[in-house]
Amino acid sequence: MRVLPAVLVALAIAATPVIWSLARSRLAPSHAPAPAATAAAELEELRAGLAALGARVAALEARPAPGPAPEPRRPAEEANAAASDSLQDAFAQVVLIADRRSANAGLSVASPAFLAGLLGPPREELTDVCSVATNARLTGLLATENVGPIEARLVQPALVSLRQVFANVQVFEPELYARIRSAGSLCVRRVRGSEDAASAHAYGLAVDINIDGMLDELADGKTQLGLILLADFFRKEGWIWGAGFSREDSMHFEVSREKLEQWRRLGLI
Repeated sequence: MRVLPAVLVALAIAATPVIWSLARSRLAPSHAPAPAATAAAELEELRAGLAALGARVAALEARPAPGPAPEPRRPAEEANAAASDSLQDAFAQVVLIADRRSANAGLSVASPAFLAGLLGPPREELTDVCSVATNARLTGLLATENVGPIEARLVQPALVSLRQVFANVQVFEPELYARIRSAGSLCVRRVRGSEDAASAHAYGLAVDINIDGMLDELADGKTQLGLILLADFFRKEGWIWGAGFSREDSMHFEVSREKLEQWRRLGLI
């Protein structure tokens, strides 16, 4: 709305005393002349007032029109927002894992022997330190890609599967999706405590995940609440959760044997 009409009214009101004073000076009897000094002072005061009002008009005209006021939230919306904020704050909270041994019901771990028979050894010599894969068949399958919230180096079908996991998380748990971080994927090494068994990481079939960059403590039976929520998304895509291992490793997710056999039937590996 323009403010000019209102300002004109204000100017008229401000000028009234001076106009009245001038009128009195003209209508006054000849023996009582109006003091010229007083009228001049009042005119000067009026000019100053007009200048101030003009500056205010310019400032008001330059202001953008106010937008519509936001609609108030309903009580149910307020409660949902509060619950969402509360859960969001709890994603990185460390809690006990309930019934963790049944976390991978219906899925089987791909043993080192099965992986070696499927793809061959990732390299001739394995140590506890991450090394480079030398198996030509394996290296031909490996790629590094952004799969949503993280970047991972895995075999191609695992990248496709992991991208689907995170796409589902983004749809159903967008606040959790935004806080997912990686603690590593491909790492050609042996299983901890083993002499020659290759880890699933050595084949580009596993990824370590955390919330907000906070690493989970190994074998303490606890994990971040966000990882418990993520585990269900991984399981539905055929991934094993490390929380179900005899030595709990809840940051760890790896492709199940069933999924690998499916990929072999499809000619993907």
